[in-house]
Amino acid sequence: MPPRFYSAPLPDPALPDPCCKLDPDETRHARRVLRLGPGDAVVLFDGAGGVADAVITGYEAAAAVCRVSARRQEFLPGPRLTVGAAVPKGSRGEAMVDQLGQLGVAAFVPLRCARGVVEPSQGKVQRYAKTALASAKQSGRAWVMAVEPMVGLAELLGRRWDRGLILDPAGTADAAAELAQARSTWFTEDAEIAVLVGPEGGWSDEELAAAAAVGFVRWRIAAHVLRIETAATAAAAILGHSSLSG
Repeated sequence: MPPRFYSAPLPDPALPDPCCKLDPDETRHARRVLRLGPGDAVVLFDGAGGVADAVITGYEAAAAVCRVSARRQEFLPGPRLTVGAAVPKGSRGEAMVDQLGQLGVAAFVPLRCARGVVEPSQGKVQRYAKTALASAKQSGRAWVMAVEPMVGLAELLGRRWDRGLILDPAGTADAAAELAQARSTWFTEDAEIAVLVGPEGGWSDEELAAAAAVGFVRWRIAAHVLRIETAATAAAAILGHSSLSG
């Protein structure tokens, strides 16, 4: 399979000169790492479902020039899953973003929680976005997982969700069974599902009450307390499998 590169926007192959230039990072990977040259086939994607077959025609002003021969649009498969999570320490946050992107999560939202200890800088959130792009590139996704700015729990709870789950070691283990019994309503193509993962210190009583007030179900997904990134990844995997099995 030809190597994949991110490029947005993608040119229309019907144009007289359907060419585009890769950005510096993608050009560096094509030229120095993969040593691609004129005539080598590549696949381009724009992160919003657009995928194109192309060939490298050369390098101009340190940019790889690609000519598109065919283009198609891949739709984001439903339901749309958003994971809102407290941010773990160190590099664990980037690892979590990478894994969520591979699992097909639509959006990741860093959460400001009462007992949270990490508040990512704008630079770190931007690194999360780059990680999400790399995850899509590696996994073959046509869509890049959105990485949103950090918000408080109340703001995320205030959005419209078709279903909401909040991970809690004291919650019910029956949520997965409920999913299996209600796939026709949970996993419609346009369903918006949110999963919330708290900090290592746990949710406050006030946060759990606020989530319950807007219909979020307290969900226990393991017999033991999980790390933030483990819980987020496990929940996304369970929901992704349930949606594919429906």
